[in-house]
Amino acid sequence: CSMAASRFTTIISPWNKMAVAPITSIKGIGPRRAEAFGRLGLFSVEDMLSFMPRGYIDYTKSVLICEAEQGMLCAVKVTITGEAKTVRIRGGLTITTAAATDGLNKLQLCWYNQPYMASKPEAGRTCYACGRADKRRGMKLMNPQLCDELPGIVPQYPLVSGLTQKIMRGAAAGALGMYKGRIEETLPESIMAEYSLMPRGDALLAMHMPQSFEQLERAKERMAFEDMLLYALMLSILRYRREQGGGIAFNMKGKLESFKKLLPFEPTAAQFRAMRNISSDMAKNVQMNRLVQGDVGSGKTACALFAIYAAIENGYSAALMAPTEILADQHYRTLKNMFGSRAILLKGGMKKKEREEIAARLMGGEALAITGTHAIISGGGEIANLGLVIADEQHRFGVRQRAAISAKGSAPDTLIMSATPIPRTLSLLMYGDLELSVIDELPPGRKPIKTRIVPQEKRDDMYRFIENELKDGAQCYAVCPLVEESEAMEGVLSAAALYKELSRKLDISIELMHGRLSAAEKQARAARFASGETKLLVSTTVVEVGVDVPNATIMVIENADRFGLAQLHQLRGRVGRGSKESYCFLLSESDSKTAKERLSILCSTTDGFKIAERDLEMRGPGELIGARQHGEDGLSAAMFASNMKAFNMAKDAADKLIAKGDMSDPLIKKAVITADEKTKNIAQN
Repeated sequence: CSMAASRFTTIISPWNKMAVAPITSIKGIGPRRAEAFGRLGLFSVEDMLSFMPRGYIDYTKSVLICEAEQGMLCAVKVTITGEAKTVRIRGGLTITTAAATDGLNKLQLCWYNQPYMASKPEAGRTCYACGRADKRRGMKLMNPQLCDELPGIVPQYPLVSGLTQKIMRGAAAGALGMYKGRIEETLPESIMAEYSLMPRGDALLAMHMPQSFEQLERAKERMAFEDMLLYALMLSILRYRREQGGGIAFNMKGKLESFKKLLPFEPTAAQFRAMRNISSDMAKNVQMNRLVQGDVGSGKTACALFAIYAAIENGYSAALMAPTEILADQHYRTLKNMFGSRAILLKGGMKKKEREEIAARLMGGEALAITGTHAIISGGGEIANLGLVIADEQHRFGVRQRAAISAKGSAPDTLIMSATPIPRTLSLLMYGDLELSVIDELPPGRKPIKTRIVPQEKRDDMYRFIENELKDGAQCYAVCPLVEESEAMEGVLSAAALYKELSRKLDISIELMHGRLSAAEKQARAARFASGETKLLVSTTVVEVGVDVPNATIMVIENADRFGLAQLHQLRGRVGRGSKESYCFLLSESDSKTAKERLSILCSTTDGFKIAERDLEMRGPGELIGARQHGEDGLSAAMFASNMKAFNMAKDAADKLIAKGDMSDPLIKKAVITADEKTKNIAQN
């Protein structure tokens, strides 16, 4: 791939000359509105065409209000039975309501802060009301749009201030009109035919203005295939360059045996397997680039310590990068216990004098076991004789960060750790530039965490049970999705509100922790919880990664339906790290059948890989990839894939292209050149 790409020096755009037309060429977009589009990264007509919706609403058929699930977006055919009324509520806000019937049930149409809607729903009018069902206190449709006909499949775009869904849909329609019949193909006919792919022009039209869900699925498949083919080629080029670039051949003879004697426990067979993989990689004169993937509490840190130990024994320094300062502090304590004064902590917010002292130690080679946050790669300081870089929690670091890590030092070995279980098939696609080790067993003695869904009527009883457990010596996390209340997320409990409530109700020591606190304050509150001084820690997801308090045996997750399964599993993993009985309580007000099914999966298993497989089945690979990579590595269309088909086809196509080495097709040349340029840009930036 790289050899073929090197024959060419420029990227040929797959678009015709009209592609460079500014976004103001679209009717209705003037200079002021163009600024808002610019905040979304949309500056040209091509940008608008390539900007994928974040989802779709199904308004292809109407339902009775009694058939709609709580919170569901739906279309209800209604007859307005009363004049609309507007009243003012707290803070100057308004609510406009109109009585209606769907022929079987009475319901209310409600609009928040839209007093102009009072003139729209005329009594006696029959139309389709398209909005969100709210059945908690009577039958209601929230902020419905009134339509004479069913709107069909409606795209939903990401927004910024100054833009609405109506404006975005109009811009997409305008861009499609300008390019009608003139969108050039980016894939060769041979690949299109082999994988039965929709033409690019048809796919873009279907993504923005779908006529059926079958057509939309084919369009998603096509666009996801294109994204993933480019991504797979890019990863292949990264791997090729790494293998050609050479690396450090560490002397690994006897290192694993001597390291084992330093451990206060017997590693599991899975840990030994991963350590042997690391040992084999480090012994080669090719740069190691390995991902160690293991469930929460499976012992990945021990594998990282082995790699650091081996590097230092060979006279090299090693850097361990963590995604949060709390986890960096935790790693520093571990490294200091093992390597003494040779361990050093580097993180953002340090005073100038302290940074200068650390920089001098790094350049002088005094510090050999270095840990810290992103400051390790963004600080710009030299690290003498750097032989190994480790990044904890891979899902926080994309391809760009992996390349930046490798640029530190002279081709240091790279080890990535992740406690976010990802199905192996998806791992091979997303991390094609990495070798993979999986730690698939937990240390002996760990008891399964008892996970329960707690109905709202049992919430007070649950907290009384927790209070008694904490008075007997246990500790508890209580996690909320938000720091403070938000009108945009009505019904979602904030950490601040929960802290206030529990401080009033429970007779135990409680503290609040969230990302808006200063680093010093977060560290102080985490330390008080770790020491047992604080019994209950109310928090946001700042505790998701790496916080290790063996005495914490209870995890409460409020509004659990607002979290993904992988994140819920990560949060649950903060407890059950000792030999005591541990609990995870999931609370949710959602009546959604899908939400209940997702939460029940956590109750049925504590195996992160099984949970990941079910998550993949339920949400599709695109949404899982979107959470990790979208915006970082440019997989904007890939995140919409609803199954593994497009991903597997793209991987198959990339493997065939690389194996054949035939770059004679001009469109393949373009793809390889684009992938090659992306890898260069990643390395440079």
